[in-house]
Amino acid sequence: MKYENILYEKRGPVAYVTLNRPDKLNALSPDLQLEVRDALEDAGWEDDNIRVIVLKASGRAFSAGFDITTSKQTNAVERRAKFLKGKTFSASGWWDVFWNNPKPIIAQIHGFCIAGGLATATFCDLRICTEDAKFGAPEIRTGGPYIPAVWPWVIGMTKARELLYTGNLIDAAEAKRLDLVNEVVPAEELDEAVERQALTIAKLPAATVEYNKKLINMSYELMGVRQVVERSMELEAIALASADTSPEIEEFNKIREKDGLKAALSWNAARFAGEDAWFKKSRSRE
Repeated sequence: MKYENILYEKRGPVAYVTLNRPDKLNALSPDLQLEVRDALEDAGWEDDNIRVIVLKASGRAFSAGFDITTSKQTNAVERRAKFLKGKTFSASGWWDVFWNNPKPIIAQIHGFCIAGGLATATFCDLRICTEDAKFGAPEIRTGGPYIPAVWPWVIGMTKARELLYTGNLIDAAEAKRLDLVNEVVPAEELDEAVERQALTIAKLPAATVEYNKKLINMSYELMGVRQVVERSMELEAIALASADTSPEIEEFNKIREKDGLKAALSWNAARFAGEDAWFKKSRSRE
């Protein structure tokens, strides 16, 4: 496959997949997702010399989430139907690209890692970020629920409720405290920190790492994580279709249709200006 939205290179036992839509803050378009899948399949199943995969990004952010500029409103049911036809991904299909890969995947994060970008990073096995990284699910302020649905397992029920009921962002220090990331480093040390972790893993027997990943995945699947991810798509579709009880979603879509996505996002941001200012101030005091 000829890549137009990612960079793909191999250095020794490590494969590097770089999201490369910096002008779009690496928004996850369907074409980008297909290219990532192709690269991960090559590194994960086709090349036995690769022991570890690193997912990183160009520009000033890891990813702003799924690309909602490529089409008009598309709900989870439509995404699922397209995935079943083999043309693109549903949320659960995108999750499987990472979850089922036999090689461990390290997310190398800087800047904003939000919405579908955070979902993608959460699907990876390990996460190392810079001190300026920001995490959250702000998209729930215009509809939801949050598709990955894995946060209760990753950060615990109490904090998952808070973040998924508010859409607030958290910084790198809070992400580390919650075990959302494994390590926080200065920006200039990010490449070195990720490479060090990757090369350490690469020294282990490949079968040991692969089967340990399978065992960890199995333990969470037995707790129902796969069923929850699938169910979250159905609930998202229902939420987006609930205009009678969610006038905010209807208004957002009206503004988007009339004045464009940027205007709709600005309208929504203004609704939460007071809350966001309070939240930032409260975090700075901690």
